[in-house]
Formats: sequence, structure tokens, C-alpha cells
Amino acid sequence: MQWEKLGMIYCRNPLENQNSWWRSHTLAPTAIQLNKLEIRIYVGGLDEKGISRIGSIDVDAQNPLHIIRISKYPVLDIGRAGTFDENGVFPAHAYLMDDEVRLYYTGFQLGFQVPHFNFGGLAIGGKEENNLVRHSQAPIMDRADEGLSVRAGQSILPTNEGYEVAYSAGSTWVETGGKLRPCYDIYMQNSMDGLVISPFGNRIIEHNPLIEHGLGRPQIIKLGNNKYIFYTRRMLGMKYFFGYAHFDQSLNKWERIDNITGLDHSANGFDSEMVYFPSVLEVPLFNKTYIFYSGNNFGESGLGVGVKVSN
Repeated sequence: MQWEKLGMIYCRNPLENQNSWWRSHTLAPTAIQLNKLEIRIYVGGLDEKGISRIGSIDVDAQNPLHIIRISKYPVLDIGRAGTFDENGVFPAHAYLMDDEVRLYYTGFQLGFQVPHFNFGGLAIGGKEENNLVRHSQAPIMDRADEGLSVRAGQSILPTNEGYEVAYSAGSTWVETGGKLRPCYDIYMQNSMDGLVISPFGNRIIEHNPLIEHGLGRPQIIKLGNNKYIFYTRRMLGMKYFFGYAHFDQSLNKWERIDNITGLDHSANGFDSEMVYFPSVLEVPLFNKTYIFYSGNNFGESGLGVGVKVSN
């Protein structure tokens, strides 16, 4: 799979937004095609305390480096006190279903003996409103034995019988980059409606503990006749990379590939140390497949985009 980087779309300047709900970062982008000519990219933005809320950036579908508008207010704010997302929210994956946006997201709650917990929520709204409402105050993907600390980053793929759901889950931690970091693998299960998710899934892709501490925010997607899962390889050296897996129909299993040509770290610039949180979007009108991602330091240095040039 061959890709070509197009460049940086946007970098939030903390000096210009010192008292803002969105002071810095473009965390965890996920994109939908708002209409034939516009793409909406949901991102997490940090305030001065490092707490994330979800905003949006709309770009030209033919030239995604051209920004059309940026949200002035949070698309989704943090949750009420005591809830799973009281200490921050950022996007998992967004989908446009008819005229309704379904935004799966990850919520953060601080821990005591571990730094935090991550569980999965859902917000829904009209595509023109840019204002999403929680499906529930509780997570739709909560703590379970397969994921006591992390069970989030969910994405869905429609099937004849409902949806396939891919997500990250794990219960252990490792110290790297000066902090405790969660360890997790990629799981999958089926859901009738994408709203009710069982506490039990099948682990389909495992991280390599010798070089990685987790495989983050998997996006399950069909490109042509092939199914893929794109994810972030959270490396122990903190220089994160993209990874992906292909579903081998003959073996009925996911084959981990990882090498995405053209999307490694740049020699210098905003994505020289980290490419993080891939979100793939097809734009049929222009026969393009884009990949949106966060750059260095979890998107502090900017939001980038690439385009697929060959299979």
C-alpha cells in the first residue's frame, strides 16, 4: 500500500489561545465527508490544564490542505462530574449515517494507583449542527475482564447482520517515556446496532511487548473488496508509527502487515518523531483516499494528511 504525504493542515497556536477551551494540539483526528465538497475532521484539543474537548476542522474535499472553517466551541465537552469522561474526551471514529453523525469517542477518568482509565462513549447529532449530544452519560463500552483499564477507541463496519466492532482493550501498564503507559491489544466482536456492545470480544491483533506498549484506536474499514484495520503502534521509545492489518479471507484471520510506504516519520518538521492516530476516508467524487493523522507529541505540532497513490 503506497501513500504520499500532502503536508500539514493545521497547528493550534497556544500563544494565540491562552484562555481557550482549545489551547493546543490536534489529537486523534477522525474524518467524515460532510457533503460532496467538504470534509469534517473531528479532533481533540487541550485546554491549559491538558484536558481535551472535541472540536472540528472543515476542509476542501479536493484539496484538504485548504481549511474552510474551524469550530469556535466544543463539538463535545467533557462529561459531568463523576462520569467516565469527566477528565477529557477525544474522537475514536465518526460516521455519517444518512444525515446523522455518529461519533464514537474515548473518555478519560483519573485513577489512583494507575494514571487514568479510558472507556468508550458515543455522541450523536445532525451533520449541519456541529453540536453532538451524548447517547448516554455512561460508556457504551465499559470496563470488562478483557480491559480493566482501557476499553475504547471503537470503530464499526456495517455487515449484512449488523456491525463489526474493532477496539483496543487491556489491563496492564508499563513505564516508558517517563510515565506509566497502558498496554493493550486489538479486539473485535459483532453488534446488532453498534450501540450495544458485549463485554466479551476476540483478541485479533497483539502488540509486541519487546518494542510496543499498545496498538491504539483501530479503524476497521473496507477499501475495494478488502478489509483493513489501521492503528497506531505505540512504541516503547515513544516514536509512534502507523500500522495496519489485512483480513485474509482464505485463512479467515487478520494478517498484521504494518509497513505503510510513504507514511514514515519525515526527516524534519511537524511529523518527524511521531505519526499518530490514522483516520482513512474515501472521497468518491475525486477518486481519492486520504489518511488524516496527528504529528509530533500527540498532535501538538499539527494535523497532517496523506493520499493513497497505489495498492
